Amino acid sequence: MVQKISAKSQKTRVRNLDLDLSPPRKRKKRNAWLNVLPDDLWLSVRKGVTVHAALEKTDLELDGDCGRLGICGKCKIRVLSSIDTPSEAEAKYLDEDEINQGIRLACRTQIYEDMVVYVGETHPDQEYHQILKSGHTIFPPISQLDPLVDQLHVVVCSEPNSNDGISDLDRIKMAVSPEYQNIKASLHCLRTLPQMLKETNYQGAAVVHDGCLLGWRDWQKVGRGYGLAFDLGTSTLVGKLINLEDGSEVSVVSRLNGQRKYGTNVLSRLQFAKEHPNGLQYLHDLLIDDVNRITKRLLEVGGIDPEDIFIAVAAGNTTMQHMFLNLPPHGIAEAPFSPVLTDGLIVKAEDMGLKLNPEALLYTMPVKSGYVGGDLLSVILASGAAEQDDEIILGLDFGTNAEIFLGNRKRLLTCSAAAGPALEGARISHGMIAKAGAIEAAYIEAGDVHYRDVGNIKPKGICGSGLVDLVAILLHIGIINNEGVIDYPSIRMGRKLRSRIINHSEVKDFLIASAEESYNNKPIYLTQKDVREVQLAKAAIAGGVQTLMDEMGVGVEDIDRIYLAGALGNYIDRVSAMRVGLIPRTSLRKVSSLGNAASTGASMVLLSKNHWNMINEIAKSVEHIELSCRADFNQYFIEHMDFPEVNS
Repeated sequence: MVQKISAKSQKTRVRNLDLDLSPPRKRKKRNAWLNVLPDDLWLSVRKGVTVHAALEKTDLELDGDCGRLGICGKCKIRVLSSIDTPSEAEAKYLDEDEINQGIRLACRTQIYEDMVVYVGETHPDQEYHQILKSGHTIFPPISQLDPLVDQLHVVVCSEPNSNDGISDLDRIKMAVSPEYQNIKASLHCLRTLPQMLKETNYQGAAVVHDGCLLGWRDWQKVGRGYGLAFDLGTSTLVGKLINLEDGSEVSVVSRLNGQRKYGTNVLSRLQFAKEHPNGLQYLHDLLIDDVNRITKRLLEVGGIDPEDIFIAVAAGNTTMQHMFLNLPPHGIAEAPFSPVLTDGLIVKAEDMGLKLNPEALLYTMPVKSGYVGGDLLSVILASGAAEQDDEIILGLDFGTNAEIFLGNRKRLLTCSAAAGPALEGARISHGMIAKAGAIEAAYIEAGDVHYRDVGNIKPKGICGSGLVDLVAILLHIGIINNEGVIDYPSIRMGRKLRSRIINHSEVKDFLIASAEESYNNKPIYLTQKDVREVQLAKAAIAGGVQTLMDEMGVGVEDIDRIYLAGALGNYIDRVSAMRVGLIPRTSLRKVSSLGNAASTGASMVLLSKNHWNMINEIAKSVEHIELSCRADFNQYFIEHMDFPEVNS
């Protein structure tokens, strides 16, 4: 029986590696995020509280009549993220199927890390997708925040009388500090200004951007300015509502990119836009509709009127940003892979079809090339590499095109390696994205394979992090050799593991879960072809890293930090990634995840004019290495096809 494991109980998946296993130092967080589905409600709660207590101040109702004593067994919820085995006191109210499906009692389930729960009856058509929303960086102190829009608390002298003849705008100029006394105003603002001044009794919040008055709001809202940050991913979209006063995330919402029906990768969508007369417009409209849906939910959770949002920032790869702006992306699809625009852009959100204040502005990140976009530049910004003088930083954002950077303030190099979709679950026989039923982690214990899957249900397939884990442990015990061949190992092996090596048409596959153990009553295999796909992906990435190191004139020993970005970079096991050769073999102290660094970079820009200037400087100064033109990359690609032989 293949068993599930919880996040807290899992062991090191690849043992006896000669690596420093001490984790990188992180600031302890007192709070964790509780994501409540199907309403997609996000709550920041103090660690240690129960789910029941966290929901008390919301309008969500839980069954129960024991006053949270845990003795009625009625406040059942479904935990979709990793969860420990219930205590004996809790388990007596749950049957075995409920426990295996992640059903728990809200009054006994404590929150110690980010958690996703489903409240109410689960509809069979509703699926949970594991989408990375959070990022990791240290924002500047509140005293150093300098948002892209300023909100000034202004008291205008008095209501105009028949004698002075001073205009409303001039009255505001007289009331503000000298740096704003040449302020201009937008036409929409001027049209609404007289009425707004009266409604606020001539005390209000002047919203200013680059010397222009965008709007006049209720003065009580001056301390509650908000902005939006978007990560425009190829597969998923993430939006954040940010408090401009203290830099905190008020709410976070995500959804699958509606464009996925026209291809899971940008090349398929570029082809669709090229072949259909209105293809680009259609893809653009899908994206805008998704972003508006995210925005609507963000503002509902935050209790905010769309009229009070004056600023938003978006980051994505070059193709996604072009489609977002409705710019022809066809040049990106073929050599020399030229985008229409590489500069950062500031446009009216209304012109984009975004449902915010009519004067709201949208900032889109600069890009470097057709395949090094605003998302990677955001990763560089979030990593702090461009502000580092001494340490050499390596960053990897895994995807169909793995984007890589290396260097520091003195010199920064980037490249894009065509890794293919294997690490996102595509072209894998039982591959899938990280949604309910996807095996996301695996390890060997008690002579057999164990796994953890998303959503705490029977497995349906395997996603990228689980795939890397599984290949790593099979390499470690000799079922996969360094050339990538699945075979019986030369060392003695237990009966359970040996029985999982299955002969299929003169090649051998590895049985992960039997038909009885799987969700769809069909066996789940890691096939020989799957292993080849992993080899192709990791060879492209490792070859790209080696090419940048050669160009920079450094070795692995010279790299001080390795940052992993994106969903796979967050969920992948670092030891497994080293064992398969996906990242350089080094001390684990040097390797950490930046989480959703694209949205983090967008948030940093939203909160600081200096960061907007910095990311534009990064775009100008970074050197892009085109791997397709490099003979050394082709050689490195071949050399890295084999897995590392080191296993101790």
